[in-house]
Amino acid sequence: MRVGLVGVGRAGGAIVDELAATSTRSRVSPVEAAVAVDTDEESLAALSAVPSENRSLVGRVEAAGRGTDGDQELGVEIADGAQAELRAALDTLPTTADAVFVAAGLAGGTGGGLGPCLAELLVETATQPVYGVGVLPSDAEDETGEHAARAMRGLRALREPTADVLVADLDRWRRTDANVETAYDPLDAAVADALWSVVAASELGGDAPAPERTLDASEVINTLQGDGVATLARATNDLPTDDDDGGLLERARGLFGDTAPDVDDVTANRLITTTIREALGSNAFLAGVDSAARAAVVVDAPAAFLRREGIQSATSIVEDETGSVAVRTGDRPRPNSDVLGTTVLLAGVTGLPRLDELERRTRVYLDESPDG
Repeated sequence: MRVGLVGVGRAGGAIVDELAATSTRSRVSPVEAAVAVDTDEESLAALSAVPSENRSLVGRVEAAGRGTDGDQELGVEIADGAQAELRAALDTLPTTADAVFVAAGLAGGTGGGLGPCLAELLVETATQPVYGVGVLPSDAEDETGEHAARAMRGLRALREPTADVLVADLDRWRRTDANVETAYDPLDAAVADALWSVVAASELGGDAPAPERTLDASEVINTLQGDGVATLARATNDLPTDDDDGGLLERARGLFGDTAPDVDDVTANRLITTTIREALGSNAFLAGVDSAARAAVVVDAPAAFLRREGIQSATSIVEDETGSVAVRTGDRPRPNSDVLGTTVLLAGVTGLPRLDELERRTRVYLDESPDG
């Protein structure tokens, strides 16, 4: 699946930077172009994988290069005054991509204010579906509920122009006793890792073994049909080793040139089913998996561990847990990997307790706010 990426604000830029970096160092490169737009000069400068020519600082007069400090109205104002700059930034995205993802922090002034405006501009001209990737804020620094109110406003605004929004929650990556700042990096990495494994599922390196089944771009697009929201989770387990038999892992990875390494069916299938159950039980999901209308699953590992029976079992487990028969599955051989990974994309998710809580906090904030 070929994709274009647009990161808006600190959170969105960091996620897109992680995706671009992963694509650069991988055997396959599903990312056709990565763009970052921000009102904060330091955040843009901190990026490493997004090319400098694809980074746009907007609102130089209104924000003076220091960001919007959570002011979403200012973010919208900047977007209105920077139409030409935003269109020029989006012109770098190739028309050959299968989809475009716009990532943003939903409570930010830039991400939650300017981000939806940029997505709307993109939808006006894009021939492919445009999806949002939205990050919810932590409750730890939101005593009044203001951040909750901004997040819900940002989510509603981003859902309006996009085909679907994948939602990630910062608090899911913050230890109870940890500072919020320490959760940003693991969240950025986790979201990028999971999303990359989905978009890269149909991309094979020149010498990579053929998959048992390919999850192609059309199946991902059909999974992300737009009702409810979407959410991602990924789990990995180390591959077993067998030092007494010449190195099972090394043979599976092809390091000794074996074309048919001795990985038994029971070991391979058990590892797949164990890992898929761990992904389904992940704290990264915003709701019970049974609320999803559709799902997509990717299993990745050295080809010797990708057995058809195990992959079919993974599909059945997800069907049982979600109660949906709209489960699309694919595998991706990764010859040099030392883990087996499973990524689960849930779509059409409704009745999310986390969003209900943010709505409740928003009502309390608005009731207590002098401005109503």
